[in-house]
Amino acid sequence: MSIFCDECSKNIATVFLTKISGSEVSRVQLCDDCARKMEEATEAANLIAFLPQIMTDIQGMDDQSVDEVLSGELIECESCGTSFNDFQKMGFLGCRECYRAFGEPLMRVILEFQGEEEHLGKTPRKASRGAQLRKKLIELERSLERRIAEEKYEAAATVRDQIRKIENSLDPEASASEKE
Repeated sequence: MSIFCDECSKNIATVFLTKISGSEVSRVQLCDDCARKMEEATEAANLIAFLPQIMTDIQGMDDQSVDEVLSGELIECESCGTSFNDFQKMGFLGCRECYRAFGEPLMRVILEFQGEEEHLGKTPRKASRGAQLRKKLIELERSLERRIAEEKYEAAATVRDQIRKIENSLDPEASASEKE
């Protein structure tokens, strides 16, 4: 077995691929350049394979939606060169400037993923009941604001009642004076 690239036979192989198809096993060893070319060819082939579906999806969208999708994917951070498309593939940003560069599209992703734009952190498992209730109270207050903004008043009333219940359990003296 050679240590040279199977594709160009010039450079030392640094990437080793094993493909198992049924009982057939094939091995390929590539240099960095040939591996990069293979990856680019694979990405292009995947794009071509899915192009009809992509076109169908785009045709079903209105112009504003198409612009939103395209503008989000074409944005690139000036500081590190990471594109929004790179972020969507990798799941992480290149630098802190990416938050500014990607702005609204990034906020939509964060909101969809964690339900809030602001990360509140996690509550330790051994946290006191009061700390857990205060965290829940913050979440409910944000939920209430969202429901009111969306004009979902019945849902907002339910959340308001949950907030009152937690507030009363946090401050039993206030709830006792309300009953009198």
